[in-house]
Amino acid sequence: MKFTVALLSTSSFVAASAFILPDPRSRRQQRPTSVTLAESKAADLWNVERVDHISDWTGSFDTYPNPLSLKDNVPSSWFVGLNDAVVAKVQIDALERIEENCLLSEEFDDINGGEEDCEMVDRGLNAEAFILAGPRAEIAFDPPKCKAVIVTCGGLCPGLNSVIREVVMCMRRQYGVTETYGVPAGYRGFLKPETWRPLDEEAVKNLHQQGGSVLGSSRGGHDTKAIVDTLVEQGVNLLFVVGGDGTVRGAAKIADEVKARGLPISVAVVPKTIDNDIPQIDRTFGFESAVEAARAAINVANVEAEGFPLGLGVVKVM
Repeated sequence: MKFTVALLSTSSFVAASAFILPDPRSRRQQRPTSVTLAESKAADLWNVERVDHISDWTGSFDTYPNPLSLKDNVPSSWFVGLNDAVVAKVQIDALERIEENCLLSEEFDDINGGEEDCEMVDRGLNAEAFILAGPRAEIAFDPPKCKAVIVTCGGLCPGLNSVIREVVMCMRRQYGVTETYGVPAGYRGFLKPETWRPLDEEAVKNLHQQGGSVLGSSRGGHDTKAIVDTLVEQGVNLLFVVGGDGTVRGAAKIADEVKARGLPISVAVVPKTIDNDIPQIDRTFGFESAVEAARAAINVANVEAEGFPLGLGVVKVM
């Protein structure tokens, strides 16, 4: 599993692509010059899921060139534009008509002679879209001053250790962020920073060959204010959270508390779900292991059912 630290996130979080940054000697004090979605009339055409940027609540528009952009062998085409997005519905029927697919509101449009309004939710005008994930040419933190922590929460599944490994390797090799820690035992681990594990390349080099999570996990134990207090006390400005629905809701609360305090801390989530229901992602990690486990149960039920007249096998999956 290989990925760049630039993750698609919901409106409650800061895009990971806005996190990580290079040498302070390259520091620039300026606001991005391109037109932002909020300043444009993009909403007329697209309903774009907004991604927070740390400047929204800190008021700081200082940026640094992405370290990748300083390498001779990295073309500019590798970087995602400030307003690049991808539509939710990629494949369409070229012959479909508006009236066949729109949602009709309860209110009537007097201007249209009493005809009901047509609200296009996944195509045409105001179609749903998401900010495109990927590395940005300008980033918001100075790598030598970055301190990152990674936590895994909820149920275990294959791939967790690979995520931990790739985040650490990517930040160190591509962005120059060297101070990274793993938080053990899920959200509970934030309350005991003395147990945090330093993660360097040597510590994570073989993690992709191990199952489960080297950091351990747990459910519950979330105390938003205490977690943010610890992040501040420990000087953490990059938080990576790996987990499912409940974990994501906890991360959203952390992000809201960070914004309410005006803190320069970025929160990024790597979604873990066996449901494979993340838009624009072919497979979420955890999905294939769930399918494999279900397949074995289905095979057994099928054998039992075939062994009896009018046999019926029933398998409940989530």
